[in-house]
Amino acid sequence: MFPDWQTLFAPRPLGSRPIELTLPGLVEPVWFASAGSADLTELTADSFLTSIESTRASAFKFGQPRENFTLGRLAGKLALTAWLDAGQPLGASHPLTPALSPDGSEGEELVRRLCLFEIGNGERGEPLVRAGDCKSPARGVSLSHVNGLGVAVAFSTGQQVGVDLELVDAKRAETVRKGVPLSAEEEAWLKISSLPEATALLLLWTARESLGKALGCGLACKWETLALQEIGMVSEGVYSGHFLHHPQFRCWSWVGPKAVMSLAFATT
Repeated sequence: MFPDWQTLFAPRPLGSRPIELTLPGLVEPVWFASAGSADLTELTADSFLTSIESTRASAFKFGQPRENFTLGRLAGKLALTAWLDAGQPLGASHPLTPALSPDGSEGEELVRRLCLFEIGNGERGEPLVRAGDCKSPARGVSLSHVNGLGVAVAFSTGQQVGVDLELVDAKRAETVRKGVPLSAEEEAWLKISSLPEATALLLLWTARESLGKALGCGLACKWETLALQEIGMVSEGVYSGHFLHHPQFRCWSWVGPKAVMSLAFATT
């Protein structure tokens, strides 16, 4: 059974938030985590951001971009902490990352673990993980965030993985329609898809952007080289597809009530 939107984004304590994904085509599992605005009332940014990350966050002049940055880092660090408990059964909670109690006492270990990681950026803006005294193997992470929600996937550095998230927004979808040259296959899918056009367009966009992140070029790639060749519904709100010019990559997409998320990864 493939995780649906409700499974991925179900409310649960921070410490047990990460989910191990073993999607068909993945060379090895990745860890997914999400974080929302409400989490920052439970766990302040200063408690889990490093000094360098805090400096970057404070550089944002407006509150929403600063919050988006913080939520992306929180989701990324939650995903990264999950592999510290490698070997646990699929879907198990992680006793070393306990939920925060109202007085914060149970969250001290979680906060300590979150602070083991610092997520910086490479030359192309890609996130780079620095792990303080963590002795586990190196790990990569991909981040995405929109207003009030951040998501991340953590994976072995040998893998190529990218994630992208978009709110369902008519104006954003119109921009995609006018500015992004769609492949014939994508146009054909739009005509037969049961999704509202705005949602379908943003699914195609997130799939392309997640591939750009997995390739390490982001949107610096020519947009037409990121096109999908095929896409089909796996279950309600869950889609899977392959790419026209990168057949070794696969994409999984989830459609939620207000947002769309895609995950792209190399299968070989």
